[in-house]
Amino acid sequence: MATVNPTTADIQHDITNIGKDDSAKNSTTSKTNDLESLSSERRPVAKWYHWHEPGTSPQEKRLILKIDFFLLSISCLIFFIKQVDGNNVNNAYVSGMSEELNMGPGDELSWMNTYFSIGTIVGGTFANMVITIIKPRYWLSLCLMIWSVFVLAMYKCNTAPQMYVLRFFIGLFESAVWPGVMWCLGSWYRKSELARRSGLFVMSGVVGGMFSGYLQAALYTGMNGKQGLSAWRWLFIFDFILAIPVAFYAFFCHPDTPDKTEAWYFTEWEKKRALERMEEDGRKPTGKLDWTVLRRTFGTWQVYAFTLGYSFWCLTCGSFVLQYFSLYLKATGRFSVPQINNIPTALGAVNFVTMISTGYIADKIGTRWPVCLTIGLIMTFNYAVLTVWNVPHTLRMVVFILHGVYGCFTPLLAGWTNECCGGDQQKRALVLGFMVSVGQAVVIPFQQIQMPSGSAPEFKKTHGWGSSLAWVVILTVWTGFCIPLLQRRYGKEKAGSISESADETGEP
Repeated sequence: MATVNPTTADIQHDITNIGKDDSAKNSTTSKTNDLESLSSERRPVAKWYHWHEPGTSPQEKRLILKIDFFLLSISCLIFFIKQVDGNNVNNAYVSGMSEELNMGPGDELSWMNTYFSIGTIVGGTFANMVITIIKPRYWLSLCLMIWSVFVLAMYKCNTAPQMYVLRFFIGLFESAVWPGVMWCLGSWYRKSELARRSGLFVMSGVVGGMFSGYLQAALYTGMNGKQGLSAWRWLFIFDFILAIPVAFYAFFCHPDTPDKTEAWYFTEWEKKRALERMEEDGRKPTGKLDWTVLRRTFGTWQVYAFTLGYSFWCLTCGSFVLQYFSLYLKATGRFSVPQINNIPTALGAVNFVTMISTGYIADKIGTRWPVCLTIGLIMTFNYAVLTVWNVPHTLRMVVFILHGVYGCFTPLLAGWTNECCGGDQQKRALVLGFMVSVGQAVVIPFQQIQMPSGSAPEFKKTHGWGSSLAWVVILTVWTGFCIPLLQRRYGKEKAGSISESADETGEP
């Protein structure tokens, strides 16, 4: 075989090309760095006010817009009606019902709330398991129509016991709403999207409570005595009328869940992408409704942690402060009936602002305990002032109104539950429903013994405000420190078990 010896010209040619190659490589590297620098400059930056995750494609933004428009609007409208119907008894009570039905200074209003709570206890867990079998658009719209019929029947009541029976059945069917809608929201939205949407949902209930006050004030001024009916009776009639179009809207337009949706407004790509979004978020729909759901739920930490958190929140009687505020305004003798209905809506305005801000902050920082801790400290101040009670009238008015911050706890806890329960749909439903049932169960004796309406607004003999203050402190510690510690501990254990499993199989 002949050997080829390089010539001097060949060697010089190679040396020249090496220099050119190095120069070309340097040029390419420089251009790549320039492109990377330019790309990093154009890379989307997360902002406090963003509604979508940075880098979301236009197609996915359209999908989220549809979910927001239909699912979120339906959820808000249903909860709006629920809260209107939940507050109407209080508005009716201070607008002539107690006098017309000869209720006197007793605890009839507290008993109306108690029978409503009993209905919620009975229906809460069951209703939220049904929603995993019957499509939400059928179940929620049906429950709305049934409880609205019972609301309508209240305008015919002439005794307190009649009210108690109807309030029980209203609570029974209303129990499907809060856990059911929260479950639906958790089925469609990512963890980084959930807190602010949950906040908007609960905020609609705040608006509903405010609207009930405005409606009763308007009816008292313009409809009192029409057709021989008192203004408080007209309130129940109008509440029923408001519910009808919402029920039809929910029936025809609710998207159900991503794995079962047949919504007419989604494209095939959007239906597929909705499922992929949950899988990417680590919440692919899993689980089935059988007896193992009890082990999957009660054998884990989430059900105990969040049920205790929700129960502590209920025991503060925060959701009843609106009615205590109305009773305080009536007891002062300084305000007219329309003012007694209108002034407490300022509490709802504070709730409105708090819902928006805390939802955004929780989504932005990616955790909920700092927000719970902050709100808990504000509530501690409010209850401390009310416990002292002997303070100027203006300060009492301020803390009653500032108490509107309490409402953000429910969407924060619900979003936290959805996040920690992952894609197990039946487990999420059972935990959310169980939270509501237990919370309503524990608050019944507390409200009747410590904060009966007959002792409002000071609760001097029963020490109601002091008892609630103690529960606020416990709630603040539990949500601000204990739940995060549980989540961190058991999250690490889960990660460790996954890592061990991977080592055994030899996979990364």
